[in-house]
Amino acid sequence: MFRVYYTDPLSSVAHGHDLESLKEALIYTEGFRKLGMMFVTMVSENPDSVGKSGVDEIKNGLCPDGVPYDWNKNSRIGATKKGKI
Repeated sequence: MFRVYYTDPLSSVAHGHDLESLKEALIYTEGFRKLGMMFVTMVSENPDSVGKSGVDEIKNGLCPDGVPYDWNKNSRIGATKKGKI
């Protein structure tokens, strides 16, 4: 299920619509933006999700399922080099 939220710019009243498909939700979102609505956004709840999002815990550089976890902010693409300005 998807929900599209928007705020009417004339009354400043917020509204929400429940929709069944992603395609339908995207069409509504685009339509509200074209009508000049404010704060148009779409959210969904993933019914196939199990457990908490993200990584629960890292032990000895491994995720709970044994996959190596070596991400860090400094190794991102486009990261600045330490000591250089």
